[in-house]
Amino acid sequence: MTDTWYFAYGSNLSVDQKMSRTGAIREARRCRLPGYRFAFNKRMAAGEGMYANVVRDDAATVWGVAYLCDEEAVATLDRFEGVSLGHYRREQVQVVTDDGDVLEALTYVAGHRFVGEEGWPLPHYLRMIVDGARDHGLPEEYIRHVEELGGGLAE
Repeated sequence: MTDTWYFAYGSNLSVDQKMSRTGAIREARRCRLPGYRFAFNKRMAAGEGMYANVVRDDAATVWGVAYLCDEEAVATLDRFEGVSLGHYRREQVQVVTDDGDVLEALTYVAGHRFVGEEGWPLPHYLRMIVDGARDHGLPEEYIRHVEELGGGLAE
C-alpha cells in the first residue's frame, strides 16, 4: 500500500473533520502551495454558498497542511470531495514545508462545471476552515485574509 501526501486548504484543515472522514492522522506538516491563490468560488450543490478552491496565480501562495494518507484514506477523500461527480478533481502539486522540504502531494481543485463567481461560504464552513488553520498554526495574516474572502466571522 502506497502512502500519499494530501494538501488540505479548506474544511479538511479541521482535525475533527479529517479524522471523522479518514481516521487517525498519522502525520501532518504545515506547508504552503506557491503559485495558487485561495478562493471561495466552488458552487455548493444547493447554491447556498461557496466552497473553498485553489486557483493558479503565480503571485500568490496558499497555506495549509499536508497529511500523510494511505490509499484507503485517499479513496474516502475522493468520495467526500465528489470526484466521481466532477465536483473536485485531484491535482498533483508541490508544497513547501516550514523546513524547506518539497513534498509531492495531491490536492483537490474544483471541477470546471462547478466553478462560479467568487462569493461567500456559509458561516459554519468558514469557521471550520479558520479554526483548523489556527489549530495548525497557519500564519495569522493568512487566516485574516481567508476570513475577509469569506465575508468575515461574527465574533
